Amino acid sequence: MRNWNSILRWVHFLAGLSISYYFFFMPDDGWSDGVNSLYRLGIVSFVFWTGVIRWNLPRIRRWVKSRAAA
Repeated sequence: MRNWNSILRWVHFLAGLSISYYFFFMPDDGWSDGVNSLYRLGIVSFVFWTGVIRWNLPRIRRWVKSRAAA
C-alpha cells in the first residue's frame, strides 16, 4: 500500500540520488551552465524541501502539540 509518506520518501531519495549522479559522473570540463542552474536552483531546493516536509514537519507538529498541552 502506498501512502503519501512512502511516496514522499521515495521522491526525496531518488532526487537525492540524482545529485550523487551529478557529482559522480561530472565531465572533466564541468557541466554546462544550464545543467548547473537546474541542479543548483531546482533539484537541490527540491531535495531540501521534501526533506523538511518528510522528516522535520511531523517532528515540529508534535513539538508544538506537546508545548500547547503543557
